[in-house]
Amino acid sequence: MTRFRRDQARAAQRPSLLPWMLAAAAIMLTLAIATGQAHAAGSDSGSSSDSGSSYDSPTMSKSMRKAAYLIKKEDYTAALVQLESEIAADPDNADAWNLTGFASRKLGDYARSEAAYDRALAINPKHKGALEYKGELYLTLGNLEGAEALLARLSKSCYFNCAERKQLAAAIEAYKKAN
Repeated sequence: MTRFRRDQARAAQRPSLLPWMLAAAAIMLTLAIATGQAHAAGSDSGSSSDSGSSYDSPTMSKSMRKAAYLIKKEDYTAALVQLESEIAADPDNADAWNLTGFASRKLGDYARSEAAYDRALAINPKHKGALEYKGELYLTLGNLEGAEALLARLSKSCYFNCAERKQLAAAIEAYKKAN
């Protein structure tokens, strides 16, 4: 038997490493996605995505970027003007509806806030930002049960390190301690 055939025979007797290598690659890819290392810039805020946590992507419209800036500066009234412009141009923008809900809630307009969150969630039922913020609205209104229901929905949409789930859970705990 030649050396080549002997090596082939030995290789045939050993288990293949390919399944192990594929499993390891799948695990690494899953971890990269979970930690946010594998998604493109701005992909966590688009209307078709599940999250809604980043509103300063260069791919966002000028109105959305300006609204996000104004919200960071706590100028909610001016932010709503920009968001109304965005919604007129793109009525199916769940992020714009979510930020409208946020700015309205900060201004104390709870009815408008809830309606905006509802619209964001009608467009994208897994919108993490809208789920979190609507839960916080419910706490403001004394609706602990509603906030906990939204936390349960958020938990189904979140994997590993989900800031929105953590923030709503912390808000619920703080609410429980205070009441």
